[in-house]
Amino acid sequence: MDLVSDDLTNDRDTWLIILLARGHTTTRIAREMNLSRYTVAERISKLLDRFACSNRSQLVAYSYAHKLLDVGIWPPGASDTAG
Repeated sequence: MDLVSDDLTNDRDTWLIILLARGHTTTRIAREMNLSRYTVAERISKLLDRFACSNRSQLVAYSYAHKLLDVGIWPPGASDTAG
């Protein structure tokens, strides 16, 4: 599971991974992102393939380990839910 380039995720991918880290379901992520649940499921599948992860938990762990998500915001959303 090596990083291929510096620009591996866009803002929407990062937001999707943050929502996964919060434990949200596909349906809830779809509501939050104003997408269909099928689009979200497809996007998750593509991220799993891109980073050679077997499941959502591994994708979240990979994202933190490879600094795609800032470990300083654990738990995800703790500092960005105010407002």
